[in-house]
Amino acid sequence: MWWYDLLAIFSLQAIALLDACPTKCQCIGQARVSVYCDFRGLEEVPSNIPVATTYLDFSGNKFTKVVPEMFLGHANDSDGVFFAQKVPLEQLEVIRLDLNPLDTVSEHALDTTPSLEFIYLPFDIKIQRQAFVQMKTDKLTFDGYNRVVHHPLENPHFVAFSRDAT
Repeated sequence: MWWYDLLAIFSLQAIALLDACPTKCQCIGQARVSVYCDFRGLEEVPSNIPVATTYLDFSGNKFTKVVPEMFLGHANDSDGVFFAQKVPLEQLEVIRLDLNPLDTVSEHALDTTPSLEFIYLPFDIKIQRQAFVQMKTDKLTFDGYNRVVHHPLENPHFVAFSRDAT
């Protein structure tokens, strides 16, 4: 009968691992999580984005604006149980939002992402002044980010920005 206990323990761990990633997404990694929610027809951010997320791909969905709530995730305890309160994705380094019908970046949208290095946005997006403090007239820089002029994946559909563009 000890194997019933063992089976129950493994089942609970498997359920906790399944809950560690949004249902419509694929997650890779544990300490540094990459979350792929691309081309899923999403209109809003799914729940259970792991707080250890460093790469978040929302490209090819139906998002219409970038809001601070997009950069909140769920922390969980050692048993895999998620806390009800969402927390900022402070480890997030890359966010892909290209190929969405986005029209604006909302005020303070990126305030909770201090580690963010790359932002992929649709090419024709309107950036609200409050969101990035000041958009330069050359459309190449904003609030510490520089446009990546020769990004290997850039095309007429999106533009890449980086804190350390070269």
